[in-house]
Amino acid sequence: MKRISSNDIARLAGVSRSTVSRVINGYSNVPEETYNRVMQIVREQHYYPQLSGRQLSGKGSNTLGLFWIGKPNLSQALFSSNMFMIVIDAAAQRNYLTLADIVPNLSEERYANQVRRVFSEGRIDAGIFIGANNAEPLMEELPDNGYIVGIHDYYRENDPQPLRLSVNYDRSSGEQIIDYLYALGHRKIAILSGDLTHQSCLDRHESFLRGMTKHHLPLRNQWMAYGGYTEEPAYLGARQMLSACMDDLPTAICANNDSAAMGVYQACGELGLRIPEDISVFGTDDGPIAATASPPMSTFVIDTRKLFFSLVNRVIDTLEGKENVPRTEFIQGTLLPRASSAPPREHRNP
Repeated sequence: MKRISSNDIARLAGVSRSTVSRVINGYSNVPEETYNRVMQIVREQHYYPQLSGRQLSGKGSNTLGLFWIGKPNLSQALFSSNMFMIVIDAAAQRNYLTLADIVPNLSEERYANQVRRVFSEGRIDAGIFIGANNAEPLMEELPDNGYIVGIHDYYRENDPQPLRLSVNYDRSSGEQIIDYLYALGHRKIAILSGDLTHQSCLDRHESFLRGMTKHHLPLRNQWMAYGGYTEEPAYLGARQMLSACMDDLPTAICANNDSAAMGVYQACGELGLRIPEDISVFGTDDGPIAATASPPMSTFVIDTRKLFFSLVNRVIDTLEGKENVPRTEFIQGTLLPRASSAPPREHRNP
């Protein structure tokens, strides 16, 4: 079958070949209506120009794409850069290069097209995605169009798509944290959950609830809040929750992750609540901010290196045609209590 060309796209869209070139290469001097018409034809025809004779001859680029969805904030910078370096290292150990890109979001078509273009031009052989939500259409579209994707923090039960691989966090972290706090004597525990469109946030939320139910602990609406997974929205969620229940405070707060727990630290400080004297605080992930927080943060440790090596190796195994490659993996973690958690007042020695 004849491969479609830019001339064909221009004819179908009713524009010049140079206009097609400007749209494909991201120039801004194209009217929005024209841009949308050309891009619709491009998508319908699955067209993008190939980069070189290597791709034209059917050979791969020996390159993985690494896509961070969203803009890492300051509190995430060290954690995200560590993730980047691990992915690059894992790929290098299999003799693959890594092409990294930060994509603000995938809900805007221009950013989704940016990702499609990298795949369709043959710049990469497969993509690693960090930060995509669990209902992201592009994570369905790309493998359905024959591209291999590896997704951090994404899960489909009995997923029929063999080109979509994933890796996820320990699903029991919340339950283990509740077990630990219960053993310390806590009976009034608040939960600050994250963005439930992300698999890890959903898993942790459900795991916290399992732990609470197992120990017959009260699930009070005033002690349940949603704070995203970064510090600022977590601070707002924690402050609103604590301000509303100052006469009946929880003795511990379980946050969705370490960045969210830092938001709890800020809210407690502004409300005159001491950690852990008044409220114990637990995070998860053991990012760099956990050990340097004041007081050092209790958290749940995930082996980030093991997590991303699992994902990268399975993506490359799939690229190289190996059989029976596991489609997903949940990486187990361990509890790491630090100074931010202690028995509630009534259980402390005088």
